[in-house]
Parts: sequence; structure tokens; C-alpha cells
Amino acid sequence: MMKKLPIVFSLFLLAVISFFPACEVENCPPNALAYAQFNFVDQYGKSVEYTDTLTVIGQLQTADTLIYDTLINKSTNTSTLSLPLSYGEQTRFIFQYNNRQRDIITVNHRNIPYFINLDCGTMMFYEVTSAEATTRMLDSLVITNPNIDNYEKENFKIYFTITATNE
Repeated sequence: MMKKLPIVFSLFLLAVISFFPACEVENCPPNALAYAQFNFVDQYGKSVEYTDTLTVIGQLQTADTLIYDTLINKSTNTSTLSLPLSYGEQTRFIFQYNNRQRDIITVNHRNIPYFINLDCGTMMFYEVTSAEATTRMLDSLVITNPNIDNYEKENFKIYFTITATNE
């Protein structure tokens, strides 16, 4: 009987393992974060690059303090940005240009928790309800797709006026 005990125990263990379902981690999305996609365009809607240095700072208002976090530090040749939104109802971004000018973009949004499954957890999606920007360096901000999820797609166009140079 003692010689058969390892065999019986192995069969029992195999039966228990096969009874419980395996984790579904392979069904989790590869990107579980939702980022707002900003594309830089000229006055005609053609993609442009901001060639000077650009820093983007996130600003969060808590009950009694402002919290600042550098999201992008001294980027050059920038034509698109992927920026996270806060879990509050408003996200503010400060675009700091190399010439010390700043533009502030304020995005108001509705947070939409999205449950995937027990193994993967929950993701946060967003629906943009409004957006506004100052116009020191940029001309305007347009919402092109108000639904922000974990798929990379344009959500905003940031318009800059580009003047033609004679060569």
C-alpha cells in the first residue's frame, strides 16, 4: 500500500488541478491603460512637429492642494502626445515651451470603469465632455473623438498657425 501512495497522491493532485480552471491572464489586453491622444496640426489640418523643447506637466487639484507631475520632459520634434487622464472629473495639462511661454489645456471628462474579468481587473475609460485651451502658442484645440479607451486613436487636434518662409 505504501508503494502505491505516491501514485494515488499524484492522480489525486492531477484531478484537483484539472478541476480548477486556469487563469485567463492571456485574455487580458496588452495595454490596460487609456491615454488621450493629441495630434499637432497646422491651420490646414496637416500634421506638424513642434521642433523646439516641450515639457508637459499634469496638474491635479485635491481638496486643499495642487499637485504637479512632469509627464513629458523636454521633448523635441513632437507631433503627437499620449497623456493619461486623472480619476477625477477634470484633467489639466500645462504645456511649457522652450521660450518660457505656457498653454494650459483643461479636459473635463466622465470616468467609465470597465470590468474585464477577475484575473485582469478593471480599466478606466473616459468620455470627454468638454475641453478648452489657452492660446499663447497654440491656436485652438478640437475634440475629434470624445471616447478614450485603451486603443490608440486620435482624441484631440492641437492647431498651430504655421507661417510660410521664403527660401
